[in-house]
Amino acid sequence: MKKRMTAMAMAAVMAAGLLTACGGSETAATQAPAASEAASTAAPAADGGAGEDAGTEADAGSGEKANIVWAGWSGEEEASKDIFQRMMDTYREQTGNDVTWVGWTWADTAQQLLIRTQGGEQLDIAQVDIGIFNTIAQAGVLADLNEVMGADYLTENFQQAALDVGNIDGQQLGLPWSMASITMVYNPEILKEAGWDTVPTTMEEFEACLADVKALGGDVIPYAVSTKDDTCAGDFAPWLWTFGGSLFDESGNVAVDSAEAVSCVAWYQDMLSKGYIAMDVGRGEARQLFAQGKVAFYDDAVLAKGQAVSNGVAPEDVINVCAAMERPVMKEGDAPQSTMWGHMLVIFKDSQYKEAAAELAKVLVSDEVAMDYFENNGMPPVTKSMAESDAVKNDAYLNSFLKSTETARLEETARMTNASEIKSIITEELQYALLGQKTAEQAVKDMAARMNAL
Repeated sequence: MKKRMTAMAMAAVMAAGLLTACGGSETAATQAPAASEAASTAAPAADGGAGEDAGTEADAGSGEKANIVWAGWSGEEEASKDIFQRMMDTYREQTGNDVTWVGWTWADTAQQLLIRTQGGEQLDIAQVDIGIFNTIAQAGVLADLNEVMGADYLTENFQQAALDVGNIDGQQLGLPWSMASITMVYNPEILKEAGWDTVPTTMEEFEACLADVKALGGDVIPYAVSTKDDTCAGDFAPWLWTFGGSLFDESGNVAVDSAEAVSCVAWYQDMLSKGYIAMDVGRGEARQLFAQGKVAFYDDAVLAKGQAVSNGVAPEDVINVCAAMERPVMKEGDAPQSTMWGHMLVIFKDSQYKEAAAELAKVLVSDEVAMDYFENNGMPPVTKSMAESDAVKNDAYLNSFLKSTETARLEETARMTNASEIKSIITEELQYALLGQKTAEQAVKDMAARMNAL
């Protein structure tokens, strides 16, 4: 059986395993306004290059204050610029250190981070998402945060599921910053109309609820699970886990040719035959139809709220038409399945200011700063303390996503160079089964054979 392929960092190749793209600004890289002359002097050029002497006003280990370089993309976005300025001001006030922001569009970030590390330019800390993280981590340029920040600090402040996303072979290379999961989203108004005041928690209840929604008639799709493009494979994964299957075993061998996978595909076929799901539906179509009140359930990240708001729903009313839930389980007591989504912070091992960068990371995940980011940009906080805060507990929309995150898993293909090819195979074979061109058994068998042939 072919071993799972590990992702290799390539300067010209962007992350292929991204769960959800977070769009960047279309402008060239610029520095966020700096409060000090030192940071302004070290501002990067418009092509994304930064002044190499950003940290030269203090030698590492000299006891003097450092000027660190922080890179990413969100600080370039209009909705986040002021928030990032406040983040940096808070860091300056609390530590006496300075920080220079270097930013690009989201699409350019992975490549630019690799270029800077290869060129020896100063780079101390960066914002990454799950896909970018995998690309940068495989370049071997990241510091182990167990050593820089301390394992005790990490376990005391973050759920293990969130830490696992940034952990590779025992090294904690990424710090959770804003993280949730891709889980199930539902329309409470449609469920209520179908006679459901609470969400289904087991597969038996879920199917009964889908039947009741279908019985309403009209053009509402009971469950807009993705049946095309890479999001089809993304939606299939947590259902496969729910049925007890997996794409790979613990050794990295292809393991999808199993009775559990056959049962999962057969379930998809049954859902289609009953009219509970539909063909030719991707994440984009599901979001649009859901926002129009034509879908009862679908899978999405916390960004689903933005789609509702953009379609005219007032932010305070979103919870009435768009709420998250844990995925139904086969039997009570099983862990609900979902895939991780979010942003992390990484510190570079060649940085002369790792301790100062760690101080910035702690400021960024602190309750005060995290609350500002949450209230003004909607990015979910990730620390245990914030999860227990009244602001989060009282935010029904966000809290439901955070609840699902407690048992979320990293997508099995997330760290593979051939993730896109694997997802295409899964989608194609599932489509063959749904269109009646193959039995569930044959589709799963062929899925495994094609994955092994990669």
